[in-house]
Amino acid sequence: MSEPADLEAGLRAYLLNQGTVTAEVAGRVFAGELPADETAAMPRGAIVLKSSGGVSLTAESENDHDTQRIDLFTFGATPREAATIMRTAALALRRLKRGIYGGVVIHWVNPAGGSVQGREPGTEWPRHFQSFQALHGLTQVQP
Repeated sequence: MSEPADLEAGLRAYLLNQGTVTAEVAGRVFAGELPADETAAMPRGAIVLKSSGGVSLTAESENDHDTQRIDLFTFGATPREAATIMRTAALALRRLKRGIYGGVVIHWVNPAGGSVQGREPGTEWPRHFQSFQALHGLTQVQP
């Protein structure tokens, strides 16, 4: 049996291969949450991809594919920097072409709403947030 696919890791791998994205955050793209060693240097440019709820678009299908809602969080030293990083990362996700990223087949990524400006609860770091929906394979594959 194949290993389950990690969509967050696949999208992270994709974003790390986008020069415009990595230039803005110096490679600080993370899956799930900010690592503890990063928090001491915040606020600064960073991206976090986090799975969230949402409706499956493949209900009752026996395909080894599904949709997953992913939340994109972008951070910056200022609200303006967080917004700039959001625009760059969101555009990169919209432009994703079907492929294998980090061992995950990702067919498409679509916005599931607009972005929202705010601050990270508990720290008050400037951040932006936007949800996306992704169609992806459920098992790891080799490129």
